[in-house]
Amino acid sequence: VEVVHPIINESGLFDDCVQCQTAAGSVMNANLLLFKTVIAGDSWGLIAVPVIQAYPATAFIFIGSQVTLVFGVLNLIVAVVVDTFAEARQRDILNLAEELEYDFEKDRK
Repeated sequence: VEVVHPIINESGLFDDCVQCQTAAGSVMNANLLLFKTVIAGDSWGLIAVPVIQAYPATAFIFIGSQVTLVFGVLNLIVAVVVDTFAEARQRDILNLAEELEYDFEKDRK
């Protein structure tokens, strides 16, 4: 908010877009902007790209947010997959143990 909002207002790139000028005006609006640009991908061409082109240092903010969120979501997906496979492996080990016990009892008789 403290970095991007003054850049957006002072650049003059968004004089005709009221929503663009207020996009980083508050923390809530900045969160909405990041959600739209990073998660939904809606506003990259509208706000982030012109700001990054005019002020390249802001790329660290937008791209850093995207990388962080993408890796966070990827980490969640991998965690769910690994947990599912771990549970399946545990069931397979229990089934194998029961089968071996049944075979052992059958061989003893």
